[in-house]
Amino acid sequence: MKEEKLEKDVKHIEKQIDNLYEKLYEKVPSHFHYRDIINAFVGSLVLGLTFVFKGSLIQISLTLTKAHLTFIILVTAIILTFQIYFVGYSRVKYKHRRKFGQFWAKRFFTLYFIAILVSLSLVYLFNMDSLAGSLYGVFKIVIAVSMPCAIGAAIPSLLKQY
Repeated sequence: MKEEKLEKDVKHIEKQIDNLYEKLYEKVPSHFHYRDIINAFVGSLVLGLTFVFKGSLIQISLTLTKAHLTFIILVTAIILTFQIYFVGYSRVKYKHRRKFGQFWAKRFFTLYFIAILVSLSLVYLFNMDSLAGSLYGVFKIVIAVSMPCAIGAAIPSLLKQY
């Protein structure tokens, strides 16, 4: 009876040690939680505020063509995908249980949505929509500001890993 309890306690301690080893040395990514969303909002806001006050950014944004806007969105998606893969998914221990598509989709769409939302908020908060002249002009500014906002949204997960 005593030996069984002792054996059970030893197995429990071994399991806890393995769990600590994974978290401290292997840095296996945790599941995406609401705290990650809050951190992404803060990171997006900090980097977005840095770029939104650049007067040249607004002037340049208004001259962007559809091709430029498409390329900005594409490059932003590629940067986020690389960040999600190399910082997060490359450390997943059981890849057969956590497929990249699922891992990527919830992080990518959440981070990009946050970036667009923060970008749109900053544009309206600081009355840059009046400089745009049209809804399409606002769209151009939002897309231009969303790139640094998306990178800012991804930074907390990078910092969490190191």
